[in-house]
Amino acid sequence: MNRTRSQIIRFLLRNGPASCTEIGSELRISSSAIRRQIALLKGAGLVESSDSSRVSASPQSVRAAAEAFSATLGSEGLSVY
Repeated sequence: MNRTRSQIIRFLLRNGPASCTEIGSELRISSSAIRRQIALLKGAGLVESSDSSRVSASPQSVRAAAEAFSATLGSEGLSVY
């Protein structure tokens, strides 16, 4: 996951639902860049729209996505050959 998306998820988990403008202001990133990253996070099931202008992330959905990703690695993990 890229750094911006990780920052957005941490922000939402810490602060609750927020608009792209609020997130961008706190992270010092443009609202349009935040919207692009939010679209990717929505597609991955990591965030959801709580209404027309705010998004949220739940610890359960983030944990489930992390566990699903981990399961795809199998028993080999991130070994480098």
